[in-house]
Amino acid sequence: MHNKKIFIFLSGLLLFISCNSRKEQIPLDIETETIDFWSFKKINGIISESIIKDTKYILLDNSNDDILFQGIDKVKIVNNIIYILDQRLKKLVVFDSMGVGIGKVGQIGQGPEEYLQISDFDVNDAGDIYFIDGTTGADRLFVFDKNLQFVSRKQMPFEADIIHCLPNNKLLFGLSSWNKGKNVNKKIVITDTDMKTEQSYMKYDEYHDDSYWISDYAFVSTGDNILYNKPIDNFVYQFSKNGVLAKAYLFDFGKKNVPNEDKKDIEGNNEKYKNYCCLKNFTVIDDKYILGTLRDELKTKPFIIDRKNKELFIGKEVISGDISNIAGFYDNRIISFIYPGKYENIETTNLPENVKQYVADENFVLCINELK
Repeated sequence: MHNKKIFIFLSGLLLFISCNSRKEQIPLDIETETIDFWSFKKINGIISESIIKDTKYILLDNSNDDILFQGIDKVKIVNNIIYILDQRLKKLVVFDSMGVGIGKVGQIGQGPEEYLQISDFDVNDAGDIYFIDGTTGADRLFVFDKNLQFVSRKQMPFEADIIHCLPNNKLLFGLSSWNKGKNVNKKIVITDTDMKTEQSYMKYDEYHDDSYWISDYAFVSTGDNILYNKPIDNFVYQFSKNGVLAKAYLFDFGKKNVPNEDKKDIEGNNEKYKNYCCLKNFTVIDDKYILGTLRDELKTKPFIIDRKNKELFIGKEVISGDISNIAGFYDNRIISFIYPGKYENIETTNLPENVKQYVADENFVLCINELK
């Protein structure tokens, strides 16, 4: 055991030294695995019968104005309840496992129980809903119970982009790079429910661009672990379900890696990005699969890696903000969705007839793909 600890420490130290010229931020005392992205056998197409065990379709209710939405910016399924964030309409709507609407969370406005914009949300094991109202320059944390009733609103002592509820009544935050409150320059903090910092991880370096984001990002749970990646960083960090930093994955795109200097002004270096590749949105990693989204030579493409068979499935190019192919993950299942207009001719797809008709009638359908 002693030798193993020494090996892990030395491996991390060697990686730190090799990356130091790029000034990547990584702790010295955690295991790190490099993913040589282009070493896998490339196969065109994102969803393959070889890796999908079962597919379920959920027709989302549109019976009243409270639950109507125009787009999906984030979707989570917790305890068989579906939560959908539509940032354009500034709504968080809730459905049961059959797609029947339950209601919306909160009201837009300036009142003591009202919010201006939901930046991110999560749901704890008890069904309580936590979300960040992040448009005021001084972020606020809202809490609603499982019955969608208001519980509390608190001023946050820092500016945060994302949130994740830990099972020990703690909160995990991904802080903004421009945060000037507590934990300045820190990337991640763990707090109690009063937002008193108990642990912090990693610092922002100079190689980021506050004025241009490659994409939004989020914490994602794989069951036993929580994963964090903020584009344009090639590192994906793995936390235990209690928020302990345990491992890092370094994605290596070879000659397509983005040089640090070009991370500081993404829009200004747009021509150079025609040759670069990086991760977008969020990345899921477990023993069997790696899945997520790429920004490869300015093109957005979903991907899945079958680690056992060393195969890389890459989907067709989608528009920059389209997360419909890989919108969420839970319990070894990929959450995707079909929106009106996704297909040029939905009748030519292999979708069930009731799904085709529902989408043709301008409705949304969730797709739950269980992996083998």
